[in-house]
Amino acid sequence: MRLLVFFCACAGLFAQSQLATLSGTVVDTSAAVVPAAAIKLVNVETGEAWSATTNESGSFTVPLVKPGRYRLDVDKTGFKPHAQTGLVLETGGQQRVDVRLEVGSQAERVTVEASASQLQTESATVGAVVENRTIVNMPLINRRAAQLARLTGFVVQVGTGSNFAMGGGRGNNTNWRIDGGNVQNVLVGDQGLNFDPPIESLQEFSVSISNYSAELGRTGGGVVQMTTRSGTNQFHGSAYEYLRNDAFDARTFFAATKTPLRYNLFGVSFSGPIRKDKTHFFFNYEGRRTKSGSTFIHNVPTPAEKTGDFSANPIVIRDPEATGRPPFPGNRIPAGRLDPIGPASPPPIPIPMLPAPQQATPTSAPTARTSIRPTTT
Repeated sequence: MRLLVFFCACAGLFAQSQLATLSGTVVDTSAAVVPAAAIKLVNVETGEAWSATTNESGSFTVPLVKPGRYRLDVDKTGFKPHAQTGLVLETGGQQRVDVRLEVGSQAERVTVEASASQLQTESATVGAVVENRTIVNMPLINRRAAQLARLTGFVVQVGTGSNFAMGGGRGNNTNWRIDGGNVQNVLVGDQGLNFDPPIESLQEFSVSISNYSAELGRTGGGVVQMTTRSGTNQFHGSAYEYLRNDAFDARTFFAATKTPLRYNLFGVSFSGPIRKDKTHFFFNYEGRRTKSGSTFIHNVPTPAEKTGDFSANPIVIRDPEATGRPPFPGNRIPAGRLDPIGPASPPPIPIPMLPAPQQATPTSAPTARTSIRPTTT
């Protein structure tokens, strides 16, 4: 029970840099400011609410708001109550909403549907937000979303996975944050991503390359802020499995047979309310089972060559100890000339342990043979 309470409490712990801010001004129909107006910002999915009051100049600010979809209610005696729906606050974003109140009875109500702003005027940050719909719908082979940072157009892939160069910086010099906490790989002294959450657990993330907030830093390029999902007032669940199998694959050009491949990525998630509008939970489990093989191409000796018989090989074997280094008769090394220790343990692999060739003995030139080495994780 204590463990459950701990995880539920952690869902509400967001650092300042991760949260959004809503600000604006309240005026009447004559553009005169309206002080002391009650501001209430409500998350339409969780019921959580933030409150504020306009100051003498009619301005208000609601800081430290979790990203999500909101409704803004403005109330002032002598004016019609005003409700603005469809507000979307993004990770680390700053949004402005100006409200115009109409004189009238409290029994009347004005509702306005918010529209997406085409120009961000509250912040000079150069960046973009990758939302949950994009994260869920993109074909990610390992169900890890950090690689989607490339969709913003501000990054250049310099390695694999989440190794990017941002804003002209070097690779692996991005500041990665999850719910305001630092998730950089400090153990080896670089700024690579230490934990890339599965897409079921990720709500959205923002990518900023310049002019970001002063509390952000520790970066040689950009800042990526991830926001994890939380529960809502409705119960939601999912179960999934992604697989790859050699039954669906073709043999590669150099391989004699298809290499083994078993890749299963599976999981479940569940979320919902513990106390409606108050406390919510989110649970996600993910597992992976992998069995794969690699094709290696090597020249390996035939069973006859392991005993010194190179008669079928076009390479001429010469006697290194005789004057003039003449060829061995019949291209066979006499058994008495073989080192008794060599066949047992020559570096790097003892000859008896070398795999047999999978191709016919070459007739005109050395031919590579193939071996398959399976690995399981």
